[in-house]
Amino acid sequence: MKPRITIVGSANIDYIMQVTRLPAVGETVTDGRFFQTFGGKGANQAVAAARAGGQVAFVGALGNDLLASAYLENLKADGIDTSHLRLEPDLPGGSALVMFDDRGDNYLSVAPGANYRVTPDRVRSAEALLAGSDWIVLQQEIPLASNRAVLEIAARCQRPVLLNYAPANDLALRPDEAVWGLIVNEVEAAALAGSSRPPEDPESAGAMARQLRDAGGHRFVIITLGKQGAVLADGSGTETIAPFPVRAVDTTAAGDTFCGALAVALGEGKSLADAARFASAASALSVTKVGAQPSIPLRAEIDALAAAR
Repeated sequence: MKPRITIVGSANIDYIMQVTRLPAVGETVTDGRFFQTFGGKGANQAVAAARAGGQVAFVGALGNDLLASAYLENLKADGIDTSHLRLEPDLPGGSALVMFDDRGDNYLSVAPGANYRVTPDRVRSAEALLAGSDWIVLQQEIPLASNRAVLEIAARCQRPVLLNYAPANDLALRPDEAVWGLIVNEVEAAALAGSSRPPEDPESAGAMARQLRDAGGHRFVIITLGKQGAVLADGSGTETIAPFPVRAVDTTAAGDTFCGALAVALGEGKSLADAARFASAASALSVTKVGAQPSIPLRAEIDALAAAR
């Protein structure tokens, strides 16, 4: 059976500009290419989990935008259960402005809009869904109190949670043993660890992953390192997951794709290292295309890249 994955999080409309290079402060860079796609960390992770082979439900909110209905149908087309996805008639949906260059580096800014209607009460209304999940996935684009409500339900029902601590703008949520797996990039890891410098290589990332695991009591911590792959720390020690070499075009949804694919692989019973390799393959494929959800690969593509190694 497909693993049951529930994602509680954000949904955004992404407004994307591709430019030859990212501008400096006060500078205008012209001759860009414009795209409009569906995004948001929560919805991206739901799509990634569904395309990776999971039975996925998404708890979130959309606004009164003209594209809200199209967004809802797009999620349904990926087989995602949207029965806990609300349409807010009095608020715009979440919006993200994304600018990226020829190397795939990007700038992002987000207006949460309807995402802040994913309240603790709405989380509690989905308790039966959460209690029946093989894995629950969270991020940091909904209210802090709502994430805490999810963790309370998960702890009471003994359901495993993956927390993608992104973005790490507000560090008020201190992840503890209720979070089975913590997933962060270099910058987020440094913020949580109270370090002024992100890890620069797998060795220093491994040490920071161990520090975060010991401090929070998690079963494992994964730090994604972009072109350098990823590092994981669990009760057995640390391990480096080698990257899949690809030509990066747009890195916008790479981390989200990793998280969704990881949840599916763990739900299928893969070891943590094998699940991380599977997630790394999915993430690598995502950076070869433009846009958040349009770039997320299907299961057959992930298996093919993983097998090629």
